[in-house]
Amino acid sequence: MASGASHLRILSLDGGGYLGLAGAAYLAELERHFNTTCHREFDLFCGTSTGAIIALALASGKTARQVCDLYKDFGPRVFNNPFPGSRLLRKFKGFVTSRYGNQHLRTALRGAFGDETLGSILRQRKFVVVPAFCLTTGRPRVFKTDHAEELTRHNGYLLRDVALASSAAPIYLPVAELRSPVESKLERYCDGGVFANYPALLGLTEALYQFKTPPAEIRLLSVSTPRSNLAEDPCASGFFRRRMLSRGICFWASSIGSVFIDSTSEIAGEAVRRLISSIGASEDQYERVVFRRPKGVDLDIASADATQALESIGTEEAAKGEVRGRMRKFFATKGVVYG
Repeated sequence: MASGASHLRILSLDGGGYLGLAGAAYLAELERHFNTTCHREFDLFCGTSTGAIIALALASGKTARQVCDLYKDFGPRVFNNPFPGSRLLRKFKGFVTSRYGNQHLRTALRGAFGDETLGSILRQRKFVVVPAFCLTTGRPRVFKTDHAEELTRHNGYLLRDVALASSAAPIYLPVAELRSPVESKLERYCDGGVFANYPALLGLTEALYQFKTPPAEIRLLSVSTPRSNLAEDPCASGFFRRRMLSRGICFWASSIGSVFIDSTSEIAGEAVRRLISSIGASEDQYERVVFRRPKGVDLDIASADATQALESIGTEEAAKGEVRGRMRKFFATKGVVYG
């Protein structure tokens, strides 16, 4: 448990590429307001894709403001679109290879985490759950600190490798190759968002199953990335209506990823809410933070305007009095900075 806390506090962060900056800015403003850090206040950190990067950084002891600075450093270099039309050309590139490379992300993660491992986090008495999909085995993989007797395989994984594996978004970034610290075999991974973009469900399960935490002692904060509106406008034209109903790859390509990922996040969120209620916990033990998604921002847009917009989204939401009141149960403990 975190120092001074009587409950198991879980912080969960969704996937969404550069949109993760909004969640990091939200947490940074709460850290500033309550004069503390997420590392001090939370015990279990769960994150998928971009959320994995944030979760691992916070669990390892970084402040949310340092995470914001990390994103502003690597974002424009990873999602480099130097001239108008660059993103459109990358969409065509995505038919045969990944739209972007991951070398800049590798470099940034190496600089942020060095040779720290999941075991390094466990030695700080913090715990981690990070999903990725193992292409080598064809099965989901959930990276964890070895925080239970039956967990003995993951402490040796480098944080930078786990973050790269969970954030290897299909089409956008290359598949990540990791070497198992136990068997030394090379395995290939892609983004954990293909099956668990809403890792709060994994965190709640871990709290109940592995930690045997009584429901009344669980506190769960889930932070999304800015979500798009998946609703379609009705089409009055018979010809175009038929085309939209009988769509193939070209018509689905721009939205199918969001449909799969955002819809599963929504249903998983509702499942968590119902589970919290059914196990006898009170509804205020679970908070879900969802941000609006304005035009001009996307998971692979890291321009100066997008950066400013995402930081503003997170900061302004956390600055609301009503929001601060709801967040007090997660952040207001001793009120001292933990270094």
